[in-house]
Amino acid sequence: MTNGTWDTAYEKILSWVKSGETPDITVLGPKWLPDLYELDALQPFDDYASPELLGNFSESLLAPLRKDGKQYSLPEALSTRMMLYRKDLYDKAGVTTPPKTWDEFKTALTKIKATGDADGFSLQASGDETIWYYAYFMLGAGGDFVNASGDWAVNQPANVEALQFQLDLVNGKLTNSNPAGVDQDSVQALFTSGKTATYWGPPWILPGIDAALQPNVSIANYPTKSGSPAPLYIQDSFVLFKDAKHPAEAVKFLEFWNQDKYQVKFNVTESLIPVTTSSGAAPEFQNNAAIKEFINAIPLAKSYPLKKGWETVNVEVRNAVQAVLLGKKTPQAALDEAQAAIEAKS
Repeated sequence: MTNGTWDTAYEKILSWVKSGETPDITVLGPKWLPDLYELDALQPFDDYASPELLGNFSESLLAPLRKDGKQYSLPEALSTRMMLYRKDLYDKAGVTTPPKTWDEFKTALTKIKATGDADGFSLQASGDETIWYYAYFMLGAGGDFVNASGDWAVNQPANVEALQFQLDLVNGKLTNSNPAGVDQDSVQALFTSGKTATYWGPPWILPGIDAALQPNVSIANYPTKSGSPAPLYIQDSFVLFKDAKHPAEAVKFLEFWNQDKYQVKFNVTESLIPVTTSSGAAPEFQNNAAIKEFINAIPLAKSYPLKKGWETVNVEVRNAVQAVLLGKKTPQAALDEAQAAIEAKS
């Protein structure tokens, strides 16, 4: 067994592959899969995994981890992203049902602002999670990082519209001040301490919400342009190396790991969402109204494209979002520049 941090994991994995001294399996960020495919470093799980194991994952989680019809990676840890909101503050503002559309959301935030009790919305545009916060709006507009042909297309009209809506919320003073200077921990703290009425994000912040506020926190799909749910998910996954010395035994470990009793204990401890369908049906999750909402979002959820060049896209889109929210560029200009930079580096 080898331990490491996410900061050094990618370099560690590449060193294993180059030296020919890979472990049998490891956990990684799926964004690294395209590089490992190119290095021919992996083998699919299909020859070793039982139908019962493969059938216990939602297709929405498995599909991105598949290449040429083969299952080269399996889900390990998961967070879907939802809207957390203070029902007491919404009720006081006269908003008795969670907003489903962007128009309804803007109206709700305006009413909350008028009460003077809290800022309407925690918005982040600094640090690694900037890309995901933008993705909530992008998916909500019907956009994507790629076009129908699978090519990077970060400046498509829906994406521009999504970034414009983010800007409109900031300019309307419906968010925390200076979102381009607020990182993930800070933006979460604004909500968990009661300074904002709404936050879009992962389930792991639930235990950190002030005890006095917890009874008033509710969960719903975050609003989209049309009102149809478009949740984002982020997952880590297992891979099986091509040079694995004991591939069958390694997969037997995964069969063991994915038993309900271990999945339940792991995900309850980590405040994550179970990756297997059977463990998601456990009372620990189904009797928890908040977590149940995160689980119900899995079949509808979408993640980022597993395509070479993602790191460049991440950086360029983050720079575009920050430039727009700081008033330095228009959404169209910023995303056009990001697209040009991505194409130049492809």
